Amino acid sequence: MIRRTIQRRRFMREHRWTHAHLSDYLDSELDERRRERVENHVTLCPECHRVLATLRRTMAGLRSIGADRGGETVAAGVIDRLRREG
Repeated sequence: MIRRTIQRRRFMREHRWTHAHLSDYLDSELDERRRERVENHVTLCPECHRVLATLRRTMAGLRSIGADRGGETVAAGVIDRLRREG
């Protein structure tokens, strides 16, 4: 019982840490040790696996929007539109 409680707490600590560092992971801003820590947790945690997959799809979608705009960034397009409408 105590062992299971300790394992659960350790898992939840890793879960919270991983969730907070998923963007850094995708941006390759983690050192090797922390990168492995994220990867290890994501293989065990279905929720973090789904969140990471969603972040990857979102980033790919945002990149494709920029490509569709002839190189203009999404932010620049939004700013231009706000200026025109404002």
